Amino acid sequence: MPARLAIRADGDSRIGLGHMMRCAALAHALLDAGHILTWFSRTPQTVPASLAHRIDVRPLAPGGEAAGSLLQTLTDTRVDGLIGDWQITDAPLCAQLRRAGFWLALIGNHHNGAEADLFIHQGFGAPLAGALAQICEGPEHILLAPGYAGRSPRTIRSPVQRLLISLGGSDTPVLGAVLDALDNLPELEGVIIDIKRAVPGTTTLPATGLLDELCAADIAILGAGTTLHEAAATGLAAIALPIAANQRERARQFQALGLGISLDPAAEGFAEGLRQALRELMQTPSRRQAFARAGEAAVDGRGACRVASRISHLVSATQTRSNSTISSLAAGPAT
Repeated sequence: MPARLAIRADGDSRIGLGHMMRCAALAHALLDAGHILTWFSRTPQTVPASLAHRIDVRPLAPGGEAAGSLLQTLTDTRVDGLIGDWQITDAPLCAQLRRAGFWLALIGNHHNGAEADLFIHQGFGAPLAGALAQICEGPEHILLAPGYAGRSPRTIRSPVQRLLISLGGSDTPVLGAVLDALDNLPELEGVIIDIKRAVPGTTTLPATGLLDELCAADIAILGAGTTLHEAAATGLAAIALPIAANQRERARQFQALGLGISLDPAAEGFAEGLRQALRELMQTPSRRQAFARAGEAAVDGRGACRVASRISHLVSATQTRSNSTISSLAAGPAT
Protein backbone atom coordinates (compact mmCIF):
# COMPACT_ATOMS: atom_id res chain seq x y z
CA MET A 1 0.00 0.00 0.00
CA PRO A 2 1.36 3.47 -0.83
CA ALA A 3 2.30 5.42 2.27
CA ARG A 4 2.93 9.05 3.11
CA LEU A 5 6.48 9.20 4.40
CA ALA A 6 8.69 12.03 5.61
CA ILE A 7 12.46 12.39 5.35
CA ARG A 8 14.46 14.46 7.83
CA ALA A 9 18.02 15.31 6.76
CA ASP A 10 20.34 18.32 6.41
CA GLY A 11 23.58 18.89 4.54
CA ASP A 12 25.81 21.71 3.32
CA SER A 13 29.46 22.62 2.90
CA ARG A 14 29.85 23.00 6.66
CA ILE A 15 28.41 19.68 7.85
CA GLY A 16 28.93 17.64 4.67
CA LEU A 17 26.63 16.41 1.93
CA GLY A 18 26.77 12.62 2.30
CA HIS A 19 23.70 12.49 4.54
CA MET A 20 21.67 14.30 1.86
CA MET A 21 23.03 12.05 -0.91
CA ARG A 22 22.03 8.78 0.74
CA CYS A 23 18.59 10.10 1.71
CA ALA A 24 18.08 11.33 -1.86
CA ALA A 25 18.96 7.89 -3.23
CA LEU A 26 16.40 6.27 -0.93
CA ALA A 27 13.83 8.94 -1.83
CA HIS A 28 14.10 8.07 -5.53
CA ALA A 29 13.55 4.38 -4.78
CA LEU A 30 10.58 5.06 -2.48
CA LEU A 31 8.97 7.33 -5.08
CA ASP A 32 9.45 4.64 -7.72
CA ALA A 33 7.68 2.24 -5.34
CA GLY A 34 4.66 4.54 -5.30
CA HIS A 35 5.03 6.27 -1.95
CA ILE A 36 4.38 9.98 -1.34
CA LEU A 37 7.28 11.87 0.25
CA THR A 38 7.80 15.11 2.14
CA TRP A 39 11.36 16.21 2.94
CA PHE A 40 11.87 18.43 6.00
CA SER A 41 15.24 20.18 6.12
CA ARG A 42 17.08 23.20 7.49
CA THR A 43 19.03 23.15 4.20
CA PRO A 44 16.28 22.67 1.59
CA GLN A 45 18.48 24.24 -1.08
CA THR A 46 20.67 21.13 -1.14
CA VAL A 47 17.88 18.66 -1.87
CA PRO A 48 18.81 17.42 -5.39
CA ALA A 49 17.04 19.21 -8.21
CA SER A 50 16.11 15.84 -9.71
CA LEU A 51 13.64 15.39 -6.83
CA ALA A 52 12.07 18.84 -7.09
CA HIS A 53 9.14 17.79 -9.28
CA ARG A 54 8.49 14.55 -7.38
CA ILE A 55 8.69 15.51 -3.73
CA ASP A 56 7.35 18.13 -1.32
CA VAL A 57 10.36 19.94 0.18
CA ARG A 58 9.57 21.92 3.32
CA PRO A 59 12.08 24.22 5.05
CA LEU A 60 12.39 23.95 8.81
CA ALA A 61 12.72 27.22 10.67
CA PRO A 62 15.21 27.45 13.56
CA GLY A 63 13.80 25.31 16.34
CA GLY A 64 11.57 23.41 13.93
CA GLU A 65 13.52 20.23 14.57
CA ALA A 66 12.66 20.26 18.29
CA ALA A 67 10.68 17.20 19.35
CA GLY A 68 7.37 18.91 20.02
CA SER A 69 7.54 21.12 16.96
CA LEU A 70 8.48 18.32 14.56
CA LEU A 71 5.83 16.02 16.02
CA GLN A 72 3.15 18.64 15.37
CA THR A 73 4.49 19.23 11.85
CA LEU A 74 4.38 15.52 11.02
CA THR A 75 0.89 15.24 12.47
CA ASP A 76 -0.33 18.20 10.42
CA THR A 77 1.25 16.70 7.28
CA ARG A 78 -0.57 13.41 7.98
CA VAL A 79 2.45 11.21 7.32
CA ASP A 80 2.58 7.53 8.23
CA GLY A 81 6.24 7.44 9.13
CA LEU A 82 9.58 9.23 9.28
CA ILE A 83 12.97 8.31 7.82
CA GLY A 84 15.53 10.31 9.76
CA ASP A 85 19.25 10.89 9.57
CA TRP A 86 20.65 9.62 12.87
CA GLN A 87 22.62 12.80 13.65
CA ILE A 88 19.51 14.97 13.94
CA THR A 89 16.98 12.37 15.09
CA ASP A 90 17.97 11.76 18.71
CA ALA A 91 16.69 9.23 21.22
CA PRO A 92 14.12 11.50 22.98
CA LEU A 93 12.64 12.56 19.63
CA CYS A 94 12.48 8.94 18.45
CA ALA A 95 10.71 7.90 21.65
CA GLN A 96 8.17 10.70 21.30
CA LEU A 97 7.47 9.90 17.65
CA ARG A 98 6.94 6.20 18.34
CA ARG A 99 4.65 6.93 21.29
CA ALA A 100 2.61 9.10 18.94
CA GLY A 101 2.21 6.14 16.58
CA PHE A 102 4.62 7.10 13.80
CA TRP A 103 6.61 4.39 12.03
CA LEU A 104 10.31 5.29 12.25
CA ALA A 105 13.52 4.40 10.38
CA LEU A 106 17.01 5.75 11.14
CA ILE A 107 19.83 5.98 8.58
CA GLY A 108 23.34 5.73 9.98
CA ASN A 109 25.64 3.53 12.01
CA HIS A 110 25.28 5.32 15.36
CA HIS A 111 22.02 5.41 17.28
CA ASN A 112 23.00 6.82 20.68
CA GLY A 113 20.31 4.77 22.39
CA ALA A 114 17.51 5.68 19.98
CA GLU A 115 14.82 3.11 19.21
CA ALA A 116 13.27 2.70 15.76
CA ASP A 117 11.27 0.24 13.68
CA LEU A 118 14.16 -0.07 11.20
CA PHE A 119 17.87 0.80 11.35
CA ILE A 120 19.57 1.36 7.97
CA HIS A 121 23.32 0.99 8.44
CA GLN A 122 25.79 2.20 5.83
CA GLY A 123 29.07 0.36 5.46
CA PHE A 124 31.03 -2.40 3.77
CA GLY A 125 30.89 -4.89 6.62
CA ALA A 126 28.70 -7.97 6.21
CA PRO A 127 25.69 -8.36 8.53
CA LEU A 128 26.54 -9.92 11.88
CA ALA A 129 25.24 -13.41 12.51
CA GLY A 130 22.09 -13.22 14.56
CA ALA A 131 21.56 -9.51 13.84
CA LEU A 132 18.14 -8.17 14.69
CA ALA A 133 15.55 -8.40 11.93
CA GLN A 134 14.93 -4.66 12.01
CA ILE A 135 18.40 -3.84 10.63
CA CYS A 136 19.38 -3.33 6.99
CA GLU A 137 23.16 -3.58 6.81
CA GLY A 138 25.99 -4.78 4.63
CA PRO A 139 27.12 -3.56 1.20
CA GLU A 140 23.91 -4.81 -0.45
CA HIS A 141 22.04 -2.06 1.46
CA ILE A 142 24.32 0.88 0.63
CA LEU A 143 22.17 3.78 -0.59
CA LEU A 144 23.35 5.05 -3.99
CA ALA A 145 21.67 7.00 -6.78
CA PRO A 146 20.17 4.96 -9.66
CA GLY A 147 23.10 5.71 -11.98
CA TYR A 148 25.37 3.39 -9.99
CA ALA A 149 23.39 0.23 -10.78
CA GLY A 150 23.89 -1.99 -13.83
CA ARG A 151 27.27 -0.59 -14.82
CA SER A 152 29.71 -2.43 -17.07
CA PRO A 153 32.96 -3.62 -15.45
CA ARG A 154 35.66 -0.95 -15.38
CA THR A 155 38.38 -1.06 -18.00
CA ILE A 156 41.80 -0.62 -16.37
CA ARG A 157 43.98 1.84 -18.27
CA SER A 158 47.75 1.87 -18.22
CA PRO A 159 49.43 4.25 -17.87
CA VAL A 160 47.26 6.22 -15.48
CA GLN A 161 45.72 9.27 -17.12
CA ARG A 162 43.59 10.91 -14.43
CA LEU A 163 43.71 11.24 -10.62
CA LEU A 164 40.63 12.36 -8.68
CA ILE A 165 41.00 14.02 -5.26
CA SER A 166 37.81 14.58 -3.25
CA LEU A 167 37.61 14.68 0.53
CA GLY A 168 33.88 15.19 0.86
CA GLY A 169 31.46 18.08 0.88
CA SER A 170 32.85 19.83 3.98
CA ASP A 171 36.01 21.88 4.16
CA THR A 172 39.01 20.10 5.71
CA PRO A 173 42.69 20.97 6.26
CA VAL A 174 43.55 17.42 5.17
CA LEU A 175 43.22 18.55 1.55
CA GLY A 176 46.16 20.92 2.01
CA ALA A 177 48.25 18.10 3.48
CA VAL A 178 47.41 15.88 0.51
CA LEU A 179 48.34 18.52 -2.06
CA ASP A 180 51.61 19.25 -0.23
CA ALA A 181 52.48 15.55 -0.23
CA LEU A 182 51.88 15.26 -3.99
CA ASP A 183 53.59 18.51 -4.95
CA ASN A 184 56.24 17.91 -7.64
CA LEU A 185 55.81 14.12 -7.46
CA PRO A 186 57.57 12.93 -10.65
CA GLU A 187 55.13 10.06 -11.25
CA LEU A 188 52.28 12.56 -11.68
CA GLU A 189 53.87 14.34 -14.60
CA GLY A 190 51.39 14.32 -17.48
CA VAL A 191 48.54 13.05 -15.25
CA ILE A 192 45.35 15.15 -15.12
CA ILE A 193 44.55 15.93 -11.49
CA ASP A 194 40.88 16.62 -10.81
CA ILE A 195 40.47 18.29 -7.40
CA LYS A 196 36.97 18.64 -5.95
CA ARG A 197 36.88 21.25 -3.21
CA ALA A 198 34.11 22.02 -0.78
CA VAL A 199 32.37 25.20 -1.89
CA PRO A 200 31.08 27.43 0.95
CA GLY A 201 27.34 27.98 0.69
CA THR A 202 26.82 25.07 -1.70
CA THR A 203 23.26 25.19 -3.01
CA THR A 204 23.28 22.44 -5.61
CA LEU A 205 23.67 18.74 -4.91
CA PRO A 206 24.37 16.61 -8.02
CA ALA A 207 21.78 13.86 -8.42
CA THR A 208 24.46 11.20 -8.85
CA GLY A 209 27.25 12.63 -6.72
CA LEU A 210 30.61 12.38 -8.45
CA LEU A 211 29.58 9.62 -10.85
CA ASP A 212 31.06 11.20 -13.97
CA GLU A 213 34.32 12.12 -12.22
CA LEU A 214 34.66 8.68 -10.64
CA CYS A 215 34.14 6.94 -13.98
CA ALA A 216 36.66 9.21 -15.72
CA ALA A 217 39.42 8.70 -13.12
CA ASP A 218 41.94 5.86 -12.94
CA ILE A 219 42.82 6.38 -9.26
CA ALA A 220 41.25 8.46 -6.50
CA ILE A 221 42.20 9.89 -3.12
CA LEU A 222 38.92 10.13 -1.22
CA GLY A 223 37.46 10.93 2.16
CA ALA A 224 35.96 7.86 3.79
CA GLY A 225 32.36 9.00 3.48
CA THR A 226 29.61 8.34 0.95
CA THR A 227 31.97 8.86 -2.00
CA LEU A 228 33.90 5.76 -0.94
CA HIS A 229 30.74 3.70 -1.53
CA GLU A 230 30.36 5.32 -4.95
CA ALA A 231 33.98 4.54 -5.84
CA ALA A 232 33.53 0.87 -4.99
CA ALA A 233 30.40 0.64 -7.14
CA THR A 234 32.28 2.13 -10.11
CA GLY A 235 35.34 -0.12 -9.63
CA LEU A 236 37.70 2.78 -8.97
CA ALA A 237 40.93 2.02 -7.13
CA ALA A 238 41.03 4.48 -4.25
CA ILE A 239 43.06 5.56 -1.25
CA ALA A 240 40.65 6.27 1.62
CA LEU A 241 41.43 9.01 4.14
CA PRO A 242 39.12 9.14 7.18
CA ILE A 243 38.77 12.83 7.99
CA ALA A 244 36.23 12.38 10.79
CA ALA A 245 36.03 9.91 13.66
CA ASN A 246 32.88 8.26 12.29
CA GLN A 247 34.70 7.44 9.03
CA ARG A 248 37.48 5.34 10.54
CA GLU A 249 35.54 2.08 10.66
CA ARG A 250 34.41 2.46 7.03
CA ALA A 251 38.01 3.10 5.93
CA ARG A 252 39.17 0.05 7.90
CA GLN A 253 36.55 -2.17 6.27
CA PHE A 254 37.43 -0.75 2.84
CA GLN A 255 41.01 -2.01 3.15
CA ALA A 256 40.25 -5.21 5.08
CA LEU A 257 37.86 -6.40 2.35
CA GLY A 258 40.36 -5.75 -0.42
CA LEU A 259 38.46 -2.80 -1.91
CA GLY A 260 41.31 -0.29 -1.69
CA ILE A 261 43.91 1.29 0.57
CA SER A 262 43.31 3.18 3.82
CA LEU A 263 45.67 5.76 5.34
CA ASP A 264 45.32 7.82 8.50
CA PRO A 265 46.03 11.48 7.67
CA ALA A 266 46.86 12.14 11.34
CA ALA A 267 49.54 9.42 11.47
CA GLU A 268 53.24 10.18 11.52
CA GLY A 269 54.76 9.77 8.06
CA PHE A 270 51.41 10.28 6.31
CA ALA A 271 52.90 12.24 3.41
CA GLU A 272 55.41 9.55 2.48
CA GLY A 273 52.84 6.83 2.98
CA LEU A 274 50.48 8.59 0.58
CA ARG A 275 53.19 9.01 -2.05
CA GLN A 276 54.17 5.35 -1.74
CA ALA A 277 50.57 4.11 -2.00
CA LEU A 278 49.94 6.27 -5.05
CA ARG A 279 53.11 5.09 -6.78
CA GLU A 280 52.17 1.47 -6.15
CA LEU A 281 48.71 1.88 -7.66
CA MET A 282 50.05 3.74 -10.67
CA GLN A 283 52.73 1.13 -11.36
CA THR A 284 50.60 -1.98 -10.72
CA PRO A 285 47.56 -2.23 -13.03
CA SER A 286 46.84 -5.74 -11.72
CA ARG A 287 46.26 -4.39 -8.23
CA ARG A 288 43.92 -1.70 -9.55
CA GLN A 289 42.02 -4.41 -11.40
CA ALA A 290 41.73 -6.52 -8.25
CA PHE A 291 40.30 -3.53 -6.37
CA ALA A 292 37.90 -2.84 -9.26
CA ARG A 293 36.47 -6.35 -9.38
CA ALA A 294 36.17 -6.54 -5.58
CA GLY A 295 34.36 -3.20 -5.36
CA GLU A 296 31.96 -3.99 -8.20
CA ALA A 297 31.13 -7.36 -6.64
CA ALA A 298 30.53 -5.87 -3.19
CA VAL A 299 28.46 -2.81 -4.14
CA ASP A 300 26.04 -3.35 -7.04
CA GLY A 301 24.28 0.02 -6.69
CA ARG A 302 20.85 -1.48 -5.97
CA GLY A 303 20.86 -0.98 -2.21
CA ALA A 304 18.29 1.82 -2.26
CA CYS A 305 15.79 -0.42 -4.06
CA ARG A 306 16.30 -3.19 -1.49
CA VAL A 307 15.83 -0.81 1.44
CA ALA A 308 12.77 0.78 -0.19
CA SER A 309 11.25 -2.68 -0.63
CA ARG A 310 11.92 -3.48 3.04
CA ILE A 311 10.32 -0.20 4.11
CA SER A 312 7.30 -0.85 1.87
CA HIS A 313 6.68 -4.23 3.52
CA LEU A 314 7.14 -2.92 7.05
CA VAL A 315 4.98 0.16 6.60
CA SER A 316 2.30 -1.91 4.86
CA ALA A 317 2.24 -4.32 7.79
CA THR A 318 1.97 -1.39 10.21
CA GLN A 319 -0.91 0.12 8.21
CA THR A 320 -2.68 -3.24 8.12
CA ARG A 321 -2.43 -3.66 11.90
CA SER A 322 -3.59 -0.08 12.42
CA ASN A 323 -6.56 -0.47 10.08
CA SER A 324 -7.49 -3.79 11.73
CA THR A 325 -7.48 -2.15 15.16
CA ILE A 326 -9.61 0.75 13.93
CA SER A 327 -12.10 -1.67 12.32
CA SER A 328 -12.38 -3.67 15.54
CA LEU A 329 -13.01 -0.54 17.58
CA ALA A 330 -15.62 0.69 15.10
CA ALA A 331 -17.45 -2.64 15.22
CA GLY A 332 -17.75 -2.51 18.99
CA PRO A 333 -17.56 -5.47 21.37
CA ALA A 334 -18.67 -8.88 20.17
CA THR A 335 -22.23 -9.81 21.15
